[in-house]
Amino acid sequence: MKRIPLLALVAIPIVIVLAVFLWRGQGKASGDRYDIETAVVSRGDVARVVSASGAVRALTTVEVGSQLSGQVVELYADFNSQVKAGQLVARIDPQTFATRVQQAKADLLSATANVAVQQAGIARAKATLEQAQKDFQRQQQLLKEDAISQALFDATERALAVARADLDLAKAQYQSALASKTQREAALETANVDMRRTYIRSPIDGVVIERAIDVGQTVAASFSAPVLFRIAQDLGDIRIDAAVVEADIGGIDAGDKAVFTVDAYPDDQFAGTVEQVRLAATELQNVVTYTVVIAAQNPDGKLLPGMTANVEITADKRSGVLRIANNALRFSPPKNGPPVAKAEAGNRGGGRGGRARFARQLAQLGVSADVQKAIGADMRKEMQAFAKLAQSPAAQFDRNGMRQRRRALIARVMKKHLTADQLAAWEKQQKANLTVKRAQAWQQNADGALVARTLRLGLDDGENVEILGGAKEGDEFITRLRVRAGKS
Repeated sequence: MKRIPLLALVAIPIVIVLAVFLWRGQGKASGDRYDIETAVVSRGDVARVVSASGAVRALTTVEVGSQLSGQVVELYADFNSQVKAGQLVARIDPQTFATRVQQAKADLLSATANVAVQQAGIARAKATLEQAQKDFQRQQQLLKEDAISQALFDATERALAVARADLDLAKAQYQSALASKTQREAALETANVDMRRTYIRSPIDGVVIERAIDVGQTVAASFSAPVLFRIAQDLGDIRIDAAVVEADIGGIDAGDKAVFTVDAYPDDQFAGTVEQVRLAATELQNVVTYTVVIAAQNPDGKLLPGMTANVEITADKRSGVLRIANNALRFSPPKNGPPVAKAEAGNRGGGRGGRARFARQLAQLGVSADVQKAIGADMRKEMQAFAKLAQSPAAQFDRNGMRQRRRALIARVMKKHLTADQLAAWEKQQKANLTVKRAQAWQQNADGALVARTLRLGLDDGENVEILGGAKEGDEFITRLRVRAGKS
């Protein structure tokens, strides 16, 4: 019986020491039981790069065809031939067209002779009319003197009318002959044009990249002009038509920088610039793409038409901004890991401070204090009415519509009080805020517990993400947590 108090006196200090040791062990669990990897918030560049592919082409490629049907008798250019504008590159057999020219010339000579005949007919008709007028005047005087009969006078008058009609007829026939001559002249010009078209000439300075005919081949231009050559204007200035999927097209604008490689030169990287974003979409197997035209220089001639270019377009870039590795945003505390502490009141991402941020935005726009008060008063009235509307059962099932209404009423108040420049700046600011994302990152406090912090994020390049708020340079966030070997 005497040993029991003695054992109790010995056991109590031991229990106390073990309890303190275990308590301290729990407090230092993360230090003793876990390896924690972190990422540091630093300053640097963040860029959103869009990958795409497309074919290399010349700035201008002209298809040289034939408007005539016939046999090719001469070729004056071949693949890779350098040609100048107007240079002869091929010849169509001219015999048929030369015959047509001769026939058209003969027809024109006949029409010209007919014009001369009709001119002579006019002269004769004029002479006949003059004689008829003289006879009529004499017969009229004799009739007054009763020297001739009325019947003779009527015959003279009829002869005068016939002479006038003959002159009008001769003039009409002359005009018809002139028209026929004009037709023959046009037919001769057409025949000459066809004759000239047997000479196939290059319309531009460039290089022949394709020849689709051979000597002796017959081309048929009955329904469409057959392509004989394809000529690239300048291979020193090339274009790439890159197909960009609809999810990546946002943010790509003319002037954005691009780099690309081709399989022929895998170790070489070429630079280019976005020249155009075409609005027409292409859908293939439910995938919608847009064509982005990239301009690049090719002084060495390495890039050939038709090569496949693997393009990376820098759609957006921020320099010297706060950034953190993406791994820090993907971490979440494990169930058997260190204890998780409650987030600080100022870091819960709630709505507190919204009015202060709104006031700062207005101040940045140069809005005076009086105007800010007026905006605040109108905004409170609008929000009170909106709050009543938001309590209706229908609003609970149309959250997207309610968000749009809220933005609309805010825009209405701002339009009422802001100047045109201030309103434009405010709308630009709101569009930028719509792209801001929020995410949680985790830190370890002095007690070894994990604490969540809400970060406001901007541009993401897949490796690093821009931090707009919620952290400062030098802050560390957990990216990985592992249990040490032999610890439990």
